[in-house]
Amino acid sequence: MKKAIAWLLLLVLCLSLAACAGSPDAPQTPEKPTPSDTTLHKIGVIVYNTGDAEVIGFREYLQGYIESNFEMVQFVYSGSISSPEEELDFIQKACDSGVEGFMSFLTYDLQAEVALCEKNHAYYLLASGTVSDRDFDAVAENPWFLGVFGPGKAYEFQAGADLVRCFTEQDVGNRYFILSGGASLGNEMHYQRTFGILNALAVAYGVSFSSAREELAATDKTITLETDNLTVTICPGYIVFDEYLEAAKAAFAAGTYDAVLSVLPPEEMISVIGKTPLAVVDSFHTRNLQLFTDGSLQCVVGKYSSMVGPAFALMLNAVTGYADDFRENGRAIEVRQGFWIADSQEDYIEKYTLSQSDSMNAYNFDDLSHVLRIYNPNANLNELVALAEACSYYAVQARRSANPG
Repeated sequence: MKKAIAWLLLLVLCLSLAACAGSPDAPQTPEKPTPSDTTLHKIGVIVYNTGDAEVIGFREYLQGYIESNFEMVQFVYSGSISSPEEELDFIQKACDSGVEGFMSFLTYDLQAEVALCEKNHAYYLLASGTVSDRDFDAVAENPWFLGVFGPGKAYEFQAGADLVRCFTEQDVGNRYFILSGGASLGNEMHYQRTFGILNALAVAYGVSFSSAREELAATDKTITLETDNLTVTICPGYIVFDEYLEAAKAAFAAGTYDAVLSVLPPEEMISVIGKTPLAVVDSFHTRNLQLFTDGSLQCVVGKYSSMVGPAFALMLNAVTGYADDFRENGRAIEVRQGFWIADSQEDYIEKYTLSQSDSMNAYNFDDLSHVLRIYNPNANLNELVALAEACSYYAVQARRSANPG
């Protein structure tokens, strides 16, 4: 099976390269423009788990594609951050080593993180995530906080609803097991996804739950809701930690389920879930291709690695002296980027290929250099935001058809 998957990946990537190459008479790629600033700029990257497949995908894009194409940039990665203290400690040590700004993929205390960056004259940016309006507004006026790139509450809520739709359209059954991740622990992304799941289930099956859906989404204890038409078990917690994992295993073993809906990568639960149909909010990476191939996974609603390209562009504009030109009325920006959806192996392969291939990258050098002031003196905030929000599969297809380089 592993050999078959390897050959499949090789075939997919070769086909994408061939498509990009085109005919022998295809025009040659023009020389890259020369940047006006060639000083080395160190950018810190804050991650929650260095072994997570999504984190690995982002790293391959940033340290592989971005560093090789933007030679004035060096990324300095954190280890796996699992507490506010660890994050602040990394920020301080990185600043001491010359890091000028941080692209973060997690946040424990946004005000504390931004305050420490301000103290060190370093920029802070949430490169892929969702925060509450209250947390954003608390730091939006701080010039060292650049903003947030991510789905936002509406897209996160819709992601949960899309997981449900993947199965209700197939009529798999009416017994659902939900892994709600950090929904009860202040994780706004996981909360909105879980809320979206519960809302979509209630609508699809025409039921009312015993408590408000908003309250149920934030439960910190495993609960089972039963109606005549629907049975739902909600199991909270980060299953990378043993205490939550063991509770999830026990809860799943205690019932019989037709489908599993997970708001976070359920890798530690895969062997327990077995062949029970699974839909997950995650990202387009190799591990999920393997799970689609062996039948363990039926639906992914997710991000892709090069989606963080525009966030990098905003950070590079800031550290090269143009931060003030990329604010909205003096405030940090909020950029909404939705998810891709794949509900079959064929669909996943097609989208995975576009997200991974260097030759057909969803956000390539040409895209990003156009919104970077050191390459384009006319680069502006409106164009950067428009580029970031043109992140749907069809928008990327259109962009690569027009400019495949």
